[in-house]
Amino acid sequence: MARANKFDGIDRQIFEAHRRYLEIMEEQRLDTISAETKEHYLRMLTSLTDKLALPSKPLSEIVGEIMSEAAPFLFQALQR
Repeated sequence: MARANKFDGIDRQIFEAHRRYLEIMEEQRLDTISAETKEHYLRMLTSLTDKLALPSKPLSEIVGEIMSEAAPFLFQALQR
């Protein structure tokens, strides 16, 4: 857990939110999500991760791209 000690302040809060997100997804949510939704989710998560891995890409640009990619899936989910 030494990795967690290098963060403080807002960075620590982000780290803890990520940790809790993983915990909840693994322990509660993944078993309840349909295969089709999992495919959409994986596509979005992979795309976001790939974009975040480019240090020269501004976060505002990443957010805009992800919003465009996620919009069709979000609208479809809202109609269910």
